[in-house]
Amino acid sequence: MFTTTPPHSIGLSGITGSRTSFPDNLCRTKFHNKQPPSHPSPYQAKRRIVKILVAIPTYNEALNIEPFIKAVFENIPPEGEILVIDDNSPDGTAKIVESLIHDYPRRLHILNRPEKQGLARAYLAAFDWGLSRDYDAFLEMDADFSHNPKYIPEMINAVQTHEAVIGSRNIKGGGVEGWSVLRNFISKGGSFYARTVLGCPVRDLTGGFNMWTRTALQKINLSQIISRGYSFQVEMKYRAYAAGCRIKEIPILFTDRKFGNSKMSKKIFMEALVTMWKIKKSAGRDTGIDQFFKFLVTGGLGTITNLLIFFLCVDVFRLSEIPVSVFCFLIAASQNYIINHKWSFRQNTAKEAISPQRWLQFITGSLFGLAVNITVMKIILSTLAPPFKFIAQACGIAAGTMINFGFSKFVVFRNTIGGKV
Repeated sequence: MFTTTPPHSIGLSGITGSRTSFPDNLCRTKFHNKQPPSHPSPYQAKRRIVKILVAIPTYNEALNIEPFIKAVFENIPPEGEILVIDDNSPDGTAKIVESLIHDYPRRLHILNRPEKQGLARAYLAAFDWGLSRDYDAFLEMDADFSHNPKYIPEMINAVQTHEAVIGSRNIKGGGVEGWSVLRNFISKGGSFYARTVLGCPVRDLTGGFNMWTRTALQKINLSQIISRGYSFQVEMKYRAYAAGCRIKEIPILFTDRKFGNSKMSKKIFMEALVTMWKIKKSAGRDTGIDQFFKFLVTGGLGTITNLLIFFLCVDVFRLSEIPVSVFCFLIAASQNYIINHKWSFRQNTAKEAISPQRWLQFITGSLFGLAVNITVMKIILSTLAPPFKFIAQACGIAAGTMINFGFSKFVVFRNTIGGKV
């Protein structure tokens, strides 16, 4: 729970007072000028989303918060506002914010909470506060300048055509500055681990510089969020993807904080590793690992069908082996296509009927997988000369299966339900 300061002093409504003049290099921004700016503004073009709420959780950010607020106001449109969520910081962060409210009438707000409740609850409180008002979009930012406000205009431009915009360190043009090799490895490893467990293609799942439209937050269903720590950002993006939100990642340079202490700890990070599996379970979606396992089971069933029909036709009824083999392949492959459509990749194809076109694609992928199988087997037999030939065949089957699975997942049963990244 959070508390607010009483009306007629300083609080949620951003009670205004007389505006104080500050030097240009401190707080005056181009958006406060009544006359048009002399240089082009990124917000002069018509746009659908203009009223942005920047949510900034704070705990002991007294050294950063004032210059950070001023920098953010310099990079958001006149309709944009800031909400600081402070967890009763002992260093007086809230008092600094409150002292600035009169300088940004109806644009700077604060939620004063009685104790430290964590990042997830801070953002959820901000979203709840903002959704009860008429904001178009919500931007998450850290107050320590790790998230450079200069990227905000680009994010606002991107959110005109997407429901979620991710400030990404892990795509081309993005990166980190001031981190050790170990910390960078842990961060990238965490994102890779989350992507693998959840089957979500967002490259920077763990980053906290994110913009959400009102529609995205409604699709995510915030009441279902189970994370309370480091994994909160992962869960938000995963649920957005699962809900079909259109997602865009833009490259950012993440700079390590210069003042104050990081809130991350080894305990929080380890808890996040376990939470990934809870997130997966709570969302009720299969991951790539789940799909691969089901694909293998389906292939096994197809093999049984193939052998059973072959036995009846060739060994019992004495039919010719070659045409029977072709017939068995087509029957087993058709069975596999149906089972994969209805079971292995059901979350991707739930709204699609079985179609001859996709069946033909699946048959083509199966033949290609068979060709890879034979090719790998021949290469191993001719170059490595294994003691037992079945070893070469096993390697060929493994290679063919992986190719077949990839073709099925990304071509035949490609995602038509989840979000686009």
